[in-house]
Amino acid sequence: MNFSETTIVDGTLCMLGCFSLVTWSVIILKAGEMALNRYRNRKVIKHFTDINQMVTLAQSDIETDKSLTTQAGRILLVGSQTYARAKNLAKTNTLEHHAAWHELIERGLRQQLQKEKALMESGLGWLASIGSTAPFIGLFGTVWGIMHALKDISAQRNASLDVVAGPIGEALIATALGIAVAIPAVIAYNFFLRQNRAAIAKLEHLATDYLRGCIENDLTQATENKHVHTTPQ
Repeated sequence: MNFSETTIVDGTLCMLGCFSLVTWSVIILKAGEMALNRYRNRKVIKHFTDINQMVTLAQSDIETDKSLTTQAGRILLVGSQTYARAKNLAKTNTLEHHAAWHELIERGLRQQLQKEKALMESGLGWLASIGSTAPFIGLFGTVWGIMHALKDISAQRNASLDVVAGPIGEALIATALGIAVAIPAVIAYNFFLRQNRAAIAKLEHLATDYLRGCIENDLTQATENKHVHTTPQ
């Protein structure tokens, strides 16, 4: 059997080849993106080891430092923008007033975390789809090839092992190729999912530390102001 004479089998093999190209392209791109984000996030977290320094971070500090324009930096930027508005619009210094702004900061941080998670998971759908469909596409090519091989064998009226083994063995190439394409796609998909969960957990810890720093800072200021007002003149 000659694959070049079978359009369906040729199309199946070409499709699996394209799937393999897409799989390895996504793997290389996501691996580079993951390594770069991990390096930059670690740099930002080490830079802001002090919570007070993190809370007093100005928006201009992030915008001027290109190394902070990463996942951790964008989360701190969202928090600092909301916290800065709270400071500028603050007409009262009550705990109720601060609690409302703390809730807004928390929602902003959560929304940014969801955006970062969506960015990290972009492209993984290709790996999941290829990993689940490639074996079936290969199996379809094999079934189609065997069907034509049996037709040729029937036309020759010769069912000896030499006649049967060759065409059927060639038809099985499509199944083998489908499995070969699916295995790295599934492994890479599961690997990137685990790495993304770990990265999101670190970003959530960063967001929690920032929110805790804002609450501690406002409670300290409220306590100091209350102490000043109640001090006898």
